[in-house]
Amino acid sequence: MADTGHWTRSTLALLETTPDAVVVVDGAGTIVYANRLIEELFGYQPHTLVGRPVEVLVPEQARGRHHGHRADYGRAPAMRAMGSGSDLLGLHSSGREFPVDISLSPIDSDEGRLVIAAVRDMTERRHIEGALRQANEKLGRELAAAAKIQKSLLPGRPAGIRGIDVEWIYEPCEKLGGDSFNAFEITDKLIGFYMLDVTGHGMVAALQSVALTRVLASTWTAQGRSSPAQLTKWLNAEFPVDPEVWQYFTFLCGMLDLATGRLRYASAGHPGPMHVPVDGAPVALEAAGLPIGWFADVEYDEFAVDLTPGDRLYLYSDGLTEAMNDAGDDFGIAGLRGSLAATHGRPLGETVRELRRDVGDWRGRGELDDDLTLLALEVIRP
Repeated sequence: MADTGHWTRSTLALLETTPDAVVVVDGAGTIVYANRLIEELFGYQPHTLVGRPVEVLVPEQARGRHHGHRADYGRAPAMRAMGSGSDLLGLHSSGREFPVDISLSPIDSDEGRLVIAAVRDMTERRHIEGALRQANEKLGRELAAAAKIQKSLLPGRPAGIRGIDVEWIYEPCEKLGGDSFNAFEITDKLIGFYMLDVTGHGMVAALQSVALTRVLASTWTAQGRSSPAQLTKWLNAEFPVDPEVWQYFTFLCGMLDLATGRLRYASAGHPGPMHVPVDGAPVALEAAGLPIGWFADVEYDEFAVDLTPGDRLYLYSDGLTEAMNDAGDDFGIAGLRGSLAATHGRPLGETVRELRRDVGDWRGRGELDDDLTLLALEVIRP
């Protein structure tokens, strides 16, 4: 047994003031010293442990394994910090087992190599970890349910809208996204559609996105808001930016008259749609306007373009054009135009799938930095 009398007073004082219970063990696994916190943790008075094997502090079923670990450590001793990842148990003098974490520090002394073992009770931490794990599992279930509800608000496949064909991509970068869109019949000859992009990601953005989807479903054709510009102006007045959170959204909406082919649309900070004529190259349509909520009493311009059967419109969020590759370059309008030009004349669904593949190839990896949303509309031939 090592003689602690040879140890300096400063060493012993340090071991007594450490916040952890400490035992010092010699090469044979015998306890040569225990500090005062050992009694609080294991129920033994420190002097009663001196001369006893360290395995007295280990549950009986684990003693053989612990002896082997101690032998392996003796052949290659090294400092090991707390948090080694091992599931360790201590044995109280009452017979109660409890989880512990242990750090090991080998030292050389006149009596040979010793090991200082600092022991920490992990019972409370295990309870906290278990509670956090349960909370995370519950949150995961709730987020999955919320994502399912959010997706249920998107157009069906097929959309079942007379006069147009509809395809779309919706990929939030988290479980919930801040993008939303829809296309629907206003009358038997008038089609409405929109896309919005709430700033940020996750739960907060998704909540506002869902709320806006509900609002638009009930107010689209209300009196005084029967044009895209009027609807956009109304939204701007109803949803001012909250200066505490500074959350706003961009918005693009349009109305297509199937009888005349005239499309009217307005934008609030959202990129204009890409128009792909049935017999021409893709064209990025102009759009201008401040995002919703920035300033009160904003007047929004209304734009118009004539569509013919077979023409297509592609509405998209900035998560598509701002998809970045490893060199730091955006996919951009050029990438969007090039992809749509390469698939010109192919079925609408194929152009959408090819575009998604092109964006993925551009990024070179699967994860997204922003919500990626695309709404594709085709005027059906009579």
